[in-house]
Formats: sequence, C-alpha cells, structure tokens
Amino acid sequence: MKGLMKIIGMILGILGLSAKATAKKKAKVKKIDKKVKAIKKEKVEVQRKKITVQKKRAAVKKAQKRKPVKKPSVTSAKKARASLKARAKKWRKGLYQKRQ
Repeated sequence: MKGLMKIIGMILGILGLSAKATAKKKAKVKKIDKKVKAIKKEKVEVQRKKITVQKKRAAVKKAQKRKPVKKPSVTSAKKARASLKARAKKWRKGLYQKRQ
C-alpha cells in the first residue's frame, strides 16, 4: 500500500500535480505578482511626473510667446539716421551686458 502511494506520488510529482509542486508554482506566481505590482506603482509615479513636467513646459511656452516687434517704416533721411542711431545704441548696450 505504501509502495503504491509512493508510485502515485512520483507520477503526480512528474506531472506537476503534487502538493510540493503546486506550492512551488504558487510561490513563483506570488513573486511575479509582487514585481508586477511594483512596476505598476512606478509606472503611475512616472506618469504623474510626466504630467507635471508637461504642465510646466506649457506654462513656460506661454510666458515666452511675444508678438514680433514691427520696425518703423523710414520715410526720410533724418528718420533713417535716428533709427540707425537707436539700433546702434541698443546693440552696444547688449554687448556691454554680455561682457559683464
């Protein structure tokens, strides 16, 4: 009788249906499930960070938008001279700030 039980146990073990085999399978499944849960949590965290970064990026983009400055149309030589002087003054001011 004991010999028959051992043989049945061995056959079930080979087939993977014994109690030990199912316990091992369940343990493996639990480990995999834990890893899956951890990865899902990390994924949610990354998505949140991504959304906040996108919002900040959009805010910066809105702040940077400016209307292009239209250059005044020059109709006389006197206006042209004044315009060039003003542009040179701005340019020199920009260079001076860059050097410091």
